[in-house]
Amino acid sequence: MKEKSFETIPVASRTLSFTNQLLLESSRSNVELTELPQSNLLKNLPLNIRVKQTADQVLLFLSEDSSWRKMTSLRPFTCDDLFKFNNINLDPLTETYGIPFYLQYLAHWPEYFIVAEAPGGELMGYIMGKAEGSVAREEWHGHVTALSVAPEFRRLGLAAKLMEMLEEISERKGGFFVDLFVRVSNQVAVNMYKRLGYSVYRTVIEYYSASNGEPDEDAYDMRKALSRDTEKKSIIPLPHPVRPEDIE
Repeated sequence: MKEKSFETIPVASRTLSFTNQLLLESSRSNVELTELPQSNLLKNLPLNIRVKQTADQVLLFLSEDSSWRKMTSLRPFTCDDLFKFNNINLDPLTETYGIPFYLQYLAHWPEYFIVAEAPGGELMGYIMGKAEGSVAREEWHGHVTALSVAPEFRRLGLAAKLMEMLEEISERKGGFFVDLFVRVSNQVAVNMYKRLGYSVYRTVIEYYSASNGEPDEDAYDMRKALSRDTEKKSIIPLPHPVRPEDIE
């Protein structure tokens, strides 16, 4: 595949600061970069990052003096990662499951289990999902079971990129839509999913079990139609809430 030609972007200072949490340094006054195609990753930032895709990884690079420096890799989640993702799962809004649950996803839907890894080997975030539903009823779809990014790696667009990859997998599998569940109180996540094209399909009453004597919490079932659903029937909102036992 023919690669895009370089763009030369002038840089005012030696340090190229394009987020609040990540600094890139260059010893030159100009840095050669190419566009990141069809991705919301690092959207609206003054720098673009070059992408190279291998058989099992998506690599993001900064080009300096024609030499590539690896920044972040998006690769399949492995069993070894279960011993390294505590920095992500300690977030209070991240659901943590038992080891057999993660192994079930690795065994049945490995293509839906993707992790972002920093250059130093730290895990930055991951997404875990599956394909399910009935083709005959036009309910075959991709489902996001878990999506989380470690606090120190947020605001880099990683969640959007991981969602984009899961949507692409669901497209290749012929899904009609992608769906996910999110706490009604988690407005930060709800707004992020809306920016990514998702809308509330229905409210599920007391979907999330609470602890410490607090009441159970409702969830939004949010959906995004894929190209197979040409009439967008899968995202027409239900007029009434449902209970968890009503979900197939």
